[in-house]
Amino acid sequence: MGKNLKYLADDLVMSPYCERRQINLSHSDAAPLREMDIFLASICNIRQKCEVKRHDPNFHILIFSLEGHGRLFTAQFPRKGEVIERGHVVVLPAHNSHHYKMTGQNWKAIWFYLADTDAWRQLRDAKPNIRISLTCDELKSAMEGFWAESLRKEARARLAARHYAEVVVLNLERELDMEESPSNREMRQRLYKLWDTVSANLGRNWTVAELANEACISPQHLYRVSHRLCGHKPMEMVTLLRMRQAKELLINTNNLVKEIARLLSYSDAFSFSAAFKKYAGCSPSEFRKQNQREYIEKEKRKKDSKK
Repeated sequence: MGKNLKYLADDLVMSPYCERRQINLSHSDAAPLREMDIFLASICNIRQKCEVKRHDPNFHILIFSLEGHGRLFTAQFPRKGEVIERGHVVVLPAHNSHHYKMTGQNWKAIWFYLADTDAWRQLRDAKPNIRISLTCDELKSAMEGFWAESLRKEARARLAARHYAEVVVLNLERELDMEESPSNREMRQRLYKLWDTVSANLGRNWTVAELANEACISPQHLYRVSHRLCGHKPMEMVTLLRMRQAKELLINTNNLVKEIARLLSYSDAFSFSAAFKKYAGCSPSEFRKQNQREYIEKEKRKKDSKK
């Protein structure tokens, strides 16, 4: 692939204070990335200075901004440019001139260089753009997971590394799904942020009005988009998040059922138990006994196998 590249950049100014973790694409378990014609993938934490100009690149570039800020200059925005913020993805299709730079003292991002092949043909008619990423956090986790597992020598690490490589490809394909409208993408990202906020505050007595206010939309609109994009009504989503947390607390803590009910904003243990049984098919106490017994038996088998 490298022989077919005209250049990686016409002008590049990069601070020496840069931490770069570049995926070893020759690694045997990076095959899913190679098969999709990804020829560079890295997480970079750049300090002080980064500025890049390309006039006619013959490859596509995706930049997922994790921390810090930057600015993108294109034919559409040649002077002031567009702001690159945390959670944005910068899409730079082949044969489109562009110029980007960091605007603060620190910029952490994920870079992907994609060959201009049929694997990424949906990018050929696109123009450089910035949009809210749907998969930024997932890509970060998958990239870091592959990096860690690829350094290990055990057999299970190879399976894990290939799994992470496949997750990277899956999320890139999801990110570049051109069938979803920009308004749908923005609303989906807004809902992701809303449910993240709810997950971090499950003890709060949420109402549909409060959820809508958090998402900056009307309650009626929240009801429609939540059902359409998440498959659940707003308060069903809150209950689902509470029940997931309840399972973790029942398995991993010794908290009484009434304490868990209080932590998850239920008025009493009875109402919590009724909701949990409807969700899990058994009472909280039965769920705890069953799962803790399975955990104990699993740990015992591990100990026995080491003897």
